Amino acid sequence: MGLLFRYCCITIILFVSMCAQAQELVLTGNVIDKNTQSPLPNVLVTIRTPENKIVEFTQTLPDGSYQVNLSGFVENYNINFSMMGYAPQVFTLTKDQQNYNVAMVEKATEIKEVVIKAPGIHERGDTITYIVSSFAEVEDKSLADVLKKMPGIEIEESGQIKYNGVAINKFYIEGKDLLGGRYGLATNNVHQQDVGSVEVMENHQPIKALEDISFSQNPAINIRLKEDAKARWVGTANIGNGVSPFLWNAKVVGMRFTSKMQTLNTYKTNNIGYDVVQETNSFSVDERSYFPKKYRLENYLDEQPDCPSDIDDNRVRFNKSHLISTNNLWSLGKDWDLTSQVSYTNNRQNSTAYSSTKYFLTDSTIITEEGESTVSKQKHLSADVVLNANTSTYYLKNKLNADFSWSDIDMLISGTYPNNQYASIPNRMFSNDLELLKRSGNRAYTLNSFNSWQVKHQNLDILKDDENEQQEINLSAFYTNTNTSLAFYLKPFTLSMKMGVLGLIRFMDSKLTGIPDTLGQMENDLSVNYFTFFVSPQLEFKKDGFEAKFDVPLSFSPYRYRDNILDAKDSVSKFLLAPRLYMRYYFTSRLSASVSASLAQQAFEEQQFYNGLLLQNYRNLSRGLVRFETDTRKILMLNTYYKVPLKAFFVNASVTRSWNDAQQISERSFVGEFIINGLIPQNYATKMWILNGQLSKGLNNSHNVLSVNCLYMTLQGVSFQNQVETSYVSSRLGISSKIKLKLFSWLNTSYELNYGRNDLSVSNTDIHSSSAMLSQVLSGNFIYKEKWYFQLRAEHYNNTISSTASKQLFLADAEFTYNLSSRWELNLSAKNILNQKDYSYSIYDELTRVNKEYVIRSRTFLASVFFRF
Repeated sequence: MGLLFRYCCITIILFVSMCAQAQELVLTGNVIDKNTQSPLPNVLVTIRTPENKIVEFTQTLPDGSYQVNLSGFVENYNINFSMMGYAPQVFTLTKDQQNYNVAMVEKATEIKEVVIKAPGIHERGDTITYIVSSFAEVEDKSLADVLKKMPGIEIEESGQIKYNGVAINKFYIEGKDLLGGRYGLATNNVHQQDVGSVEVMENHQPIKALEDISFSQNPAINIRLKEDAKARWVGTANIGNGVSPFLWNAKVVGMRFTSKMQTLNTYKTNNIGYDVVQETNSFSVDERSYFPKKYRLENYLDEQPDCPSDIDDNRVRFNKSHLISTNNLWSLGKDWDLTSQVSYTNNRQNSTAYSSTKYFLTDSTIITEEGESTVSKQKHLSADVVLNANTSTYYLKNKLNADFSWSDIDMLISGTYPNNQYASIPNRMFSNDLELLKRSGNRAYTLNSFNSWQVKHQNLDILKDDENEQQEINLSAFYTNTNTSLAFYLKPFTLSMKMGVLGLIRFMDSKLTGIPDTLGQMENDLSVNYFTFFVSPQLEFKKDGFEAKFDVPLSFSPYRYRDNILDAKDSVSKFLLAPRLYMRYYFTSRLSASVSASLAQQAFEEQQFYNGLLLQNYRNLSRGLVRFETDTRKILMLNTYYKVPLKAFFVNASVTRSWNDAQQISERSFVGEFIINGLIPQNYATKMWILNGQLSKGLNNSHNVLSVNCLYMTLQGVSFQNQVETSYVSSRLGISSKIKLKLFSWLNTSYELNYGRNDLSVSNTDIHSSSAMLSQVLSGNFIYKEKWYFQLRAEHYNNTISSTASKQLFLADAEFTYNLSSRWELNLSAKNILNQKDYSYSIYDELTRVNKEYVIRSRTFLASVFFRF
């Protein structure tokens, strides 16, 4: 009887369990981006009642799949799909359907919770999303105008973008790398009203096959366009004319972005001082690379016109500039892209400057005066074709590049040594860059090969009274960096071994005439070649918030040098070792700290291998040194990072200590009217401290932002002057702060303060000198009914020009804009209303102090029409 009872109980339990399993409902499916057809991870999937109460939820996996378990089917329940930046989708559950596949459409969304906690900023995992409309004002035109207002994002004067103090390694538009590092073409030309959001992806690994094998230290940015800016031609056009003298400023930008193709085309021209060439700068981050990937021939001539510091270059640039750029991307399949980029710049620039240079010697001081009137003509043509494939199992990138530049400079010099100089520097370069990676399970194989051929000619003519000095330099070089590696991933370790070869074949010939033969050898005819064989084992570790990299690059380099003038040749082989360590620990998701250390034997500066003199300009000659000795550099760096994105708070700080033990020292000799700069064989040591800190904080709402940057540097150095060893200590302090406030709905203001100080002390002398620079910029934007706005800008500069005197400068600008409609604007601007004439300051360069004065652009007026289509 007991056995029968137990049997019945077991039968009942099994029956109830089977019934329960029979009633359970399993919902599955996949979520993709409708435009790109790529899977969407981290999409929130919720099951809701008719009253909108959540009963079950989950998130999609990296492949876009999801699974939700319900106890059974219930009438009128809904399945909801939501994600920041995409339009939500809702489906009513049906009894006969268990699979729901969704294609989500992008949409710039605003969430009430985000507006309360941190206007316009959303955080999801390692991705920070900025809603552009939350930071943009009516006066903002380009994406760069808005990026500068986003807490944590910084755009440097060069155009490079940093996030919380770290340079980005990729700039995507709709997840595609259209521009390949030349992202200034997008930030300066894409209208901010066409952009929905800016995504910052921290610690971004751009190669999908390495995402869980090798970590990255750099962030990336992805631009999400608004729906009405996709799949059709959009852009802007602007034309303006002015007076005093005749002025023009015009641009046309057209772009079209679809799931199969992207194109961004730009034409710009102006003579109002704006530098269009800077927009074509290329920024790349080669993380922890000891062996240089690329090679460029040196420019031995020093004929470029001076550019001022602190004040905006547009104030002193008298230009006629043109830029034409076309950038295209075609999608060849799910993971294959073909891109082409062609950029041409034509820049004619006039500048006028004056300087007084003081050279500090141990027993005397030399002072020279110089007036400089320069006309420079520069042309640059660059073309790229890139084939790219990026999947979870393989990666391919091949970039073919052709680069041509022409530079002609005509400079009239007055003062202590009056003369006229003309320099011509044509340059051409062809290169191919191949990157190939194949992953199989926990192993990854790579093959990389960069090859380039360069030719650069440098010619300088100097006319002094009835004398003529001429310098001709011809350079050519072939360079290769080809390597392969094998990596094993044994969680949490990754062990890799890279090996390869660097090769260089360089030729140089030069001829100098018109100066006394007693100064030295007047010609060069030489060749340098080497093949560096290297191996670089590396160990990576990542677990529980701690990550570390340790690698030991080891190289063997046979060098060959031949001087046909002296009929001399030399050869030497060197082993170089450069161990490096990087560690970072995440105390929380907000706070992390890193430390890096390196001990490196520096490769030879083989472009300093020459014996004949080279004339750099009317005053300076350079003398090389053929010596096969290596320097040793030690660097220790500590970084801390803290961020609270939902409170718009970002801060970072770093301390760097470096020691350099060198085998040759720089030497400067004053011989008559010439200065001979060179190197002499002597051991010496230098030490440097660098302290850097940045803070960015949103105040109350997204339109109020405070940022502070601090930098301090000190260097203990040694130099030779007139064969006398001179030790010195130089230091630099820089502080900048900027605050932007929206005081009223009709008034935006900003205030910027910059302070810099340079100090120099020469050992065993009574030379102790310093200079300071202070600048302030205050601007206000007055807005009336979103139709009219009036901008006033005031600038103040207070710079040291001598030990007992400083010079003040006040500048003022005004701008008036009327919005005819959402697409048309009329603008009238006035620059330098006070009609100031010059700008002055003092700087230090090792054992030299230079007082500089620049002629600035006079009062100008410009009327323009702006159209957005």
